Amino acid sequence: MASASITFVLIRLGELAVKEAALLRGVDDDIRLLRDKLEWLQTFIQHADHERRTGANNYIGLWVRQTRDVAYEVEDVLDEFLRKADLERLGLPAWKKCLKLATTCTTQVSVRRVLRDRMDSIKNRLKEISENVDKYKIEKLQSSTSSAQNPTNSAAASCFCGGVESDPFRSYHQVLTNNNDDKERSVIAIVGESGIGKSTLAWKVYDSSDIRCHFHQRVSINIPPHIRDTDILYFIYKRLCPDADDKMSLTTEQLHASLSEKLRNKRYLIMVDGLVNFTNWNSVLHGLPDNGELGSRIMIITRLEDKEAAYADPKVSPLRISYLYEHESKDLFCHKVFGSKNQFHNKVFGSKPLLKNEEEEMLEIFHKDVFEITQGLPLAIVVLAGLLRTKSFMEWDKVLSQLKTNEKSKRVKRILALCFDDLPSRLKSCFLYFAGMPENLIFNARHIVRLWVAEGFLKPKKGKTMEDIGQSYLKELISRGMINLVRKDPSGGVWLVTIHDRLHAFAQSEAHEESFLEVHDNADLLMPNSVRRLCLHNYMQSHVPMDTSFPKLRSILCDFAEERKTNSVKNHGGHNGLRYHGLQFLPRSKFLRVVDLRGMRIRKVPNEIGNMVHIRYLGIRSRSLVHIPSSMGRLINLQTLDITRSRVENATQAFWEIPTLRHVMANKLNLPKSVGVLSNMQTLTGLVCTDPWEKNISPLHHMIYLRHLEISGLGSGHWEALADAFQKLEALVYLHLAAKPEDEKIPFIQLTKFTLQRLQILELYGKIDMSNADIEERYTLPNLNRLVLKLSMVNQEFMDRIGELPNLRELVLSKKSYDGSKLMFSDSGFNSVTNLVMADLEDLVEWTIRPKSIPMIKRIALSGFTKLNIKLEGNQGPQCLKGLMDHLEEVVLCNMPDDLTVEPANSAFSEKINCVAIKTKSEDIMDAMLRAGRWRESMVAGTLY
Repeated sequence: MASASITFVLIRLGELAVKEAALLRGVDDDIRLLRDKLEWLQTFIQHADHERRTGANNYIGLWVRQTRDVAYEVEDVLDEFLRKADLERLGLPAWKKCLKLATTCTTQVSVRRVLRDRMDSIKNRLKEISENVDKYKIEKLQSSTSSAQNPTNSAAASCFCGGVESDPFRSYHQVLTNNNDDKERSVIAIVGESGIGKSTLAWKVYDSSDIRCHFHQRVSINIPPHIRDTDILYFIYKRLCPDADDKMSLTTEQLHASLSEKLRNKRYLIMVDGLVNFTNWNSVLHGLPDNGELGSRIMIITRLEDKEAAYADPKVSPLRISYLYEHESKDLFCHKVFGSKNQFHNKVFGSKPLLKNEEEEMLEIFHKDVFEITQGLPLAIVVLAGLLRTKSFMEWDKVLSQLKTNEKSKRVKRILALCFDDLPSRLKSCFLYFAGMPENLIFNARHIVRLWVAEGFLKPKKGKTMEDIGQSYLKELISRGMINLVRKDPSGGVWLVTIHDRLHAFAQSEAHEESFLEVHDNADLLMPNSVRRLCLHNYMQSHVPMDTSFPKLRSILCDFAEERKTNSVKNHGGHNGLRYHGLQFLPRSKFLRVVDLRGMRIRKVPNEIGNMVHIRYLGIRSRSLVHIPSSMGRLINLQTLDITRSRVENATQAFWEIPTLRHVMANKLNLPKSVGVLSNMQTLTGLVCTDPWEKNISPLHHMIYLRHLEISGLGSGHWEALADAFQKLEALVYLHLAAKPEDEKIPFIQLTKFTLQRLQILELYGKIDMSNADIEERYTLPNLNRLVLKLSMVNQEFMDRIGELPNLRELVLSKKSYDGSKLMFSDSGFNSVTNLVMADLEDLVEWTIRPKSIPMIKRIALSGFTKLNIKLEGNQGPQCLKGLMDHLEEVVLCNMPDDLTVEPANSAFSEKINCVAIKTKSEDIMDAMLRAGRWRESMVAGTLY
């Protein structure tokens, strides 16, 4: 990992040489020599991390640690130099800059003199470290540990697989649905070693068609290891009612009452992944209705042993998952190495593979080695396969020989260490960053990439944005099995990811050992002066004091339990007796680059933040935040501002002129009518237009790389300028437009021109004006795959035209999106649609589906109709709805009346209806469908992290 630290410092030295050439006159030779020396050290030290981890020689660990400390010292010197230089240049008009030229030059000479002295000291220390390499003959110890390993004989398969169910899927399925005719509510725990595949099995059963039909309501949540029982109940409630009031307004009694109401007279299944103790488990059960003899089930995925897990429900034995048999291990290994479609075969064997028989014989030998090393543990197989996928077939023997050892208990750790050591230096930093993420949760990949960019982990490539490079890093880690892909976005990019708890523990251990990052539950640290990256996770305490100073801190990531009225203490300075964080620790950490705070009660940001010129990422997601200071305009290096959950409405004009801005995510932040040249901007979400745009010039004019735009409050003074902006926004992939509620209309004509060619998701909230649109003109949104309409009041003619969109996969017709009592999907319409949602179309009473329409449909969700008759034309004739029936998996009904009719009633369409009695609003019917059907939208405690 020391090599990654040196890599990062080398990047900073390169940036400094390019951006601050004028400041470096007189010390540029010193910096060049220092960079050369660090590059040589990086080359020698790349193999030393493995030696240091094995503990074969104390000299190795000392050498690695000293080299890393020098790299960190270089970073401190550079950051202090840049900070002083930036503060000199901040906030000065042109005439003052000329007036201060003489004094500035004097200041620069002084700053350079300090820099040169510090550089000389560092070079002398590096010279001493280099001499120690020869003095103690450290280089001769490389690879000594790996060469000493001897292969061991393979154990019998039965030793690793004894006691496993002949079909654990079927056994678990029977426990959930039958359990020997036990109709009482019961709790089933899935137990087994970490990495054994508990979550994989649980999700397979949870998502099976029989389970979906058996239970009226299903809920799944991922929770961190240590969490309050009331929060577990709240997360369940939020999954049931995603549009309900937030937990700040719910007392414990109200939460219990709401859950009882939502689950009354329903057979429910609740899956909780991540529970590690049952101390307050009875409190959780008490908050869920028993429902008599309906046979509700609660399943727990836990790492606890059988005896501990038995406390969940003494009447039901835990289901233990055991190791894979040898043939199962072989199947999983081949699938991970070569891919589901064997697409990595040539990468492993080369363009001229071995003869088929010879190849199979060698594979069989390696399969036995893999089974011996992994012992049939799925996690070990997946990670090892990810490593071998990067090697040629001829290199496999060398890799596997390093892993064969008599110490079976350490084999998984050795696999993880070897896979980590094989990562390029930049990927090591990116992987270790997951150590700072909460355990057992699911993360937004875009959020992770923005943090990587702000940290400086990514290497620029010509023709690619830093976000694209970050996506490629994520895909590499996923390919290697180091992190898990949960969901892709519509463009095929990585959207949601998670990391296995065993890999997470390894990352935390390695990050702590190398002083890369520290994870704690509070800010009371033993050595705060040395911490460079700090992650605070606490889901038990409502308020965590933050009064400590961290002089060398570069990054702080906090995730706390949000404070509620019911358990807060009196504070004369706050409202409703709730305490607020003053963030006074921020100004004391002058080198901070990343600030990402979640769950803290914050009303305002200290004005001193304007002097923290190194900040690249500022995320404060707090519902109590109402103001950001005007000094924010001084953050000349700021890339990302994330205030998505706040009540902030205005930012200073100077903020909108920071040229480095890339992502601004808010809730209801006013967008001024003019901004600076923000040519790097990629994300603008949660923006509101309050002023008309003059002379047809919008603030989006120079944002040519904008990809995600969410803007509301649009009126007549915006549309013409917006249409002109669309001519330049060629990179736009997500667009959300919301008109003013005062009967404003969205002119659809601007979406029919040859613009927005890359647009993939379009959400229109407001009445669509078709008056000036040429209905005969072909719509030109060739890559659009998701369309959401709300309050749009479109007609049949409009539906016929959007049905021609070639790549439309998801169509959501929400509240008042259709104006009429009858709707027909014609033969030529919606040929690519797989997911269809129709909600709160109160006037619609008849929906006709023609024989050749929606031929690829898989899932349909209907909600909030007062009366609806579905007519399937041609169902009994020679041209029946064969295409529809071939692909249709499920029809989910939510909040629907009993008089729903389907003609003909005995059609296959009727057989696939799954009624879900969810008595809630349909504002977010997509989420209701995701919970009711197989559309798994992974959530973190009710909210994407």
